[in-house]
Amino acid sequence: MDDLFRQELDPRRIPLAVRLRPTSLDSVRGHEDLTGADGPLRRCIEGLAPFAMVLAGPPGVGKTTIGSLLASERKARFVPLSATTLGVKDIKELAVSGQRLRELGEIEPVCFIDEIHRLTRTQQDALLHPVEEGAFSLVGATTENPYVTLSPALLSRIEVVRLGPLPDEVLGDLIRNAADTEGMAIDASAVQQIIDHANGDARSALRILERAIIDTPKRPGGVPVIERLGSLPESVGIDRSSHYEMASALIKSMRASDTAGAIDWLAHLLVAGEDPRFIARRLVIFAAEDIGPDDPDALHYSDAAYSTVERIGMPEARIVLAATVLRLCEAPKSRRVIDAIDEAMARAAKSQRQPVPQHLRGSITGIEERYQSRPSSDV
Repeated sequence: MDDLFRQELDPRRIPLAVRLRPTSLDSVRGHEDLTGADGPLRRCIEGLAPFAMVLAGPPGVGKTTIGSLLASERKARFVPLSATTLGVKDIKELAVSGQRLRELGEIEPVCFIDEIHRLTRTQQDALLHPVEEGAFSLVGATTENPYVTLSPALLSRIEVVRLGPLPDEVLGDLIRNAADTEGMAIDASAVQQIIDHANGDARSALRILERAIIDTPKRPGGVPVIERLGSLPESVGIDRSSHYEMASALIKSMRASDTAGAIDWLAHLLVAGEDPRFIARRLVIFAAEDIGPDDPDALHYSDAAYSTVERIGMPEARIVLAATVLRLCEAPKSRRVIDAIDEAMARAAKSQRQPVPQHLRGSITGIEERYQSRPSSDV
């Protein structure tokens, strides 16, 4: 009865990013190295065995879309789940369902877990057996570093596929095609403004364009042109999925005494919303590891900076961090401390049972020394 009164949904009520999602793996842009003939995503479709992977990358680059397309092109059931609501019981039920399909000669479902980095260790452990047995294909999506957030046992059973931000030319084509789909034209300067604001995020770019389409006055008898954008939504900043990569870039720039590069990566971390205490800790470690006794004051300087950052917080902490970065960049570099302790620990690990030589032993009471100094009596 409800079907009699159901009306077809007006496409304009569906978000533009949803309407313009690619419908095949061939139409996915910006990841041709993954979707091409020799790419890992193409191999998943063409292979007969179930697969397990994690798509790691910033928001709005197509992780959910790719997961759905992998299922549709394998002609498998797509099961979208969220790590925040997924239970161990759900995983077990999905494994049983997938096993039944295998016994019937059908293709196992593709289980898509969004924000897979939020799974607890118990949930991750529940995935181990069904993934290893191939009860279903697994596609996880994460904006975090999977090598940090996922257990070694799960990582050993999956392939990590990295997706980078979409290139500017891909975003530009997407914006222009989307405007054309909506019966509008868009000025080149407006396209560039959206690209600059979106930071490689297609969803963000289309959301901005959608607002611009609404705000652009319609011209009777002509094609409306989006010439300038009004106030843009607050920028999402730099994606935190590259948290460790940006920290590594900062350290390597300081190691190379590249002051401009180090300050630039410090700025990237701060704009991304990184905890300044994390950065300060990394600077203290750098002073001990990469400078050491060649400039003892560098460690004192970094330690004082860490204490100051804890006391004053942002935004003033940025000045303290920048001063410390410059100080460490200009200091002489030496790895002899870290090399010495690592080599010594490696030797110690191989000789744990080796006794301490007699001449290096301490004595609490002095009895040992007095006993050893006595002349031995003849028997």
